[in-house]
Amino acid sequence: MNKYDVIIIGSGISGALTAAVLAKSGLKVLVLDAAQHPRFSIGEAMTPESGLLLRLLSQRFGIPEIEYLSSPDKIIQHVGSSACGLKLGFSFAWHQEGTPSSPEHLVAPSLDAPEAHLFRQDVDAFALLIALKYGAELRQNIRIEGIELGASAVQVKLPADQVVQASFIIDAAAQGAPLARQLGVRTTEGLETDTCSFFTHMLNVKSYEDALAPLSRSRSPIQLFQSTLHHIFEEGWLWVIPFNNHPQGTNLLCSVGFQFNHAKYRPTESPEVEFRKLLKKYPAIAEHFKDAVNAREWIYAPRINYRSTQCVGDRFCLLPQAAGFIDPLFSRGLITTFESILRLTPKVLQAARDDDWQRAHFIEVEQHCLNAVSTNDQLVSCSYEAFKDFHLWNVWHRVWLSGSNLCCVFLKGLLDELEQHGDGPRFDLALQAARFPGCVSLDSPTYEHLFAQSCQVVRQAKDQGWPAADTARALHDLLKEHEPQLLPFGYSKISNRFIVKAPVTPG
Repeated sequence: MNKYDVIIIGSGISGALTAAVLAKSGLKVLVLDAAQHPRFSIGEAMTPESGLLLRLLSQRFGIPEIEYLSSPDKIIQHVGSSACGLKLGFSFAWHQEGTPSSPEHLVAPSLDAPEAHLFRQDVDAFALLIALKYGAELRQNIRIEGIELGASAVQVKLPADQVVQASFIIDAAAQGAPLARQLGVRTTEGLETDTCSFFTHMLNVKSYEDALAPLSRSRSPIQLFQSTLHHIFEEGWLWVIPFNNHPQGTNLLCSVGFQFNHAKYRPTESPEVEFRKLLKKYPAIAEHFKDAVNAREWIYAPRINYRSTQCVGDRFCLLPQAAGFIDPLFSRGLITTFESILRLTPKVLQAARDDDWQRAHFIEVEQHCLNAVSTNDQLVSCSYEAFKDFHLWNVWHRVWLSGSNLCCVFLKGLLDELEQHGDGPRFDLALQAARFPGCVSLDSPTYEHLFAQSCQVVRQAKDQGWPAADTARALHDLLKEHEPQLLPFGYSKISNRFIVKAPVTPG
């Protein structure tokens, strides 16, 4: 029987980077995957938080190749010119049924520094090569037939009566995660968000500037073609993530996906028919896709939201995508994944040194994961309520933005400290000391109070049928009340629709 320190299920970016860290640190690691690379995957939009977390992973464990994935220039240099698009900001274009879109119904927080749109087929394959370079073993196209969590070891049953054994197992797969399903810990109970998703890759998707409004009309500080663009409407939202939006790019594809809030609309027809119905209802979005063609078949996920009642136990851990997912709005999936790897891997290495794999040693990882799912559930469900009115959305998105910016400042402070002192255990303690693990700000009591009160306002408004203007006014009052203790970006100045996202220097 082949024996390992750790078995990791799933060779996507989360499993591959976890394997790279553990193998580089001296553990014997086996990665198992039911499929093989290259392959299609979504979760393509980086954020300043996810970029900082990759730099922290690289610095903490001495793996320079991980930092190659942290910015578009490094990805183009080390992975390839087809591996990413350019992201200079977030943008949200609001639409009303049957009416032309107005550039005045646009908010576009720009970034201090460029981030990437990850072409996951290339990026995930590169992440896996990092793991293999540092000594992880890989078996692809292998089906797991059973997992036995024993008192002294974990055994994984494979086809043809093969068995592999390890001290610890990590499930880094997504919705199909075999360990999560075997344990029966998955549920949708208690979730506020109930959405479905359709997604694909397309060709010939026009830029926002060519299709809808040039910069002279939108007055945006960035081209929306070089942002993660969200078309938002009462029933849901649609993403546009181009990979062909920079001079060095050789990838012609654009990622497209749309989500419906089941409380407002439940699709009943094929993905292509639902897409055409959506375009007919919102003519400005239709203009954006006037010449677009599918490069692959649509994938339909009838419900994308789930959580787990437990994420860690004696000899096992579920990484975030295995443990729970809410919705890709705000691109928080990669943030949660990379932070979870930073929190988990030092504990796995300590457990290996002590040969002590009890659940108690990993509880902090579970708390982070559960908090992240709960936070994103609240953030997204309230966002879907705010989609119905542009003024309401213009106020609500500032609640997210103000906390996200604080998180960037906190992470940048950790990175500066780690680069200056090179003290890994000291960094681990500093990250663990963050007062709100898995939450938007990570470490700001003021912001988390604002977030909780804002969510309460949106829920109350929904339950009592408040007019959108009243909800917006109540949220605006909360922003003004908390603004003196937030970053000085003028969040309460509603006329400014282009607040900067992500300061990169500590404040």
